[in-house]
Amino acid sequence: MTRCHDVTARMVAIAGICTLAILTLDANLQAAEELVSILAARIGGHIHPSICRTTNGTLVVVYKGANVLMCARSTDDGKTWSKPKPITTSAKRPDVIREVKKFEVYPGTADVLPDDRVLVTWNYIADDKAEDGYYERALLYTISSDQGRTWDKQKLIGPVDGKHLGAVRHNVLPWTQGSWLLPLRVGAPRLFDPKTGELTVFPLVGPDGRQHEFQQVVQTARGTLLAMGPVLLHSKDDGRSWSSIEGFPAVPDKRDNAEGRYLTTLSGGRVLVTWGVGNDNKGLRYNLAADDGQTWNADRTVILLPETSIAARYYSARTIQLDDQHVGTVFMNSEGVHFLKVSLDRLTRL
Repeated sequence: MTRCHDVTARMVAIAGICTLAILTLDANLQAAEELVSILAARIGGHIHPSICRTTNGTLVVVYKGANVLMCARSTDDGKTWSKPKPITTSAKRPDVIREVKKFEVYPGTADVLPDDRVLVTWNYIADDKAEDGYYERALLYTISSDQGRTWDKQKLIGPVDGKHLGAVRHNVLPWTQGSWLLPLRVGAPRLFDPKTGELTVFPLVGPDGRQHEFQQVVQTARGTLLAMGPVLLHSKDDGRSWSSIEGFPAVPDKRDNAEGRYLTTLSGGRVLVTWGVGNDNKGLRYNLAADDGQTWNADRTVILLPETSIAARYYSARTIQLDDQHVGTVFMNSEGVHFLKVSLDRLTRL
């Protein structure tokens, strides 16, 4: 009887330890989800925050303020953020655009180049349609060589055949020989050489023979290209040919051209998609593919902050890798611009 009692006691103790371990794991996972406000204020309009990470770990977030781009920085993985400061060159009207009463600074993206400089793109929109039909959307950029502290004077990309290129809303992908792949909102992607100003079309035609617009293009750690638009495509030959990937969970509806979705390439060939659904979206959806983005399982979608309103559809949350165990997502809602640090274990444990 004593022996049975000892065995039972041991089993109870083991069960208690296991329960404690599970509770501790859950607590650690929840603790890793640290929501921090970069801008805590009522906002609206084309704020479009984007994020990048330099090699020394500095996080740079850029979003639209009062017709000027604003920049906030973090050096502790997003726990604290500097007071947002204007990127003053972004407020300047480029000489190629005439002065009009109705204008807008429209944000693009923040990206890190291979030499660790930070690239920021945006549009200067001039709207004088009421006067004589004039409407131009110049594509501009600036570069920071000190992790977002200071910025060079603005430079122009384009125009092509007298027409400005319009919006770049997904990440700019560094390409060969110092060029950049621009995922344009209208028309085919283009390669831009910042040294010469030359622009060339980058054909991105899927198996259906269609040239989709406004596709996010990323390169995985294994060198595979992924293009996310109405369908998810992949290429193993630097974009010369493309194949469709079936079962992708973040498929846009007919009125959503993938703007509310964002692909993040992770170490080891993993790929993460972050997205929201519709105009009244709540929560952040995450789905992780472990095999270079080739296989997806919709049943493994994880939703965080399910009761929180998060702008989606035309306002994609952006996720970057922080380290081997964590990612960070920047997003907006009517209450401001926010950052969420998430454990990758949380996105793989169901």
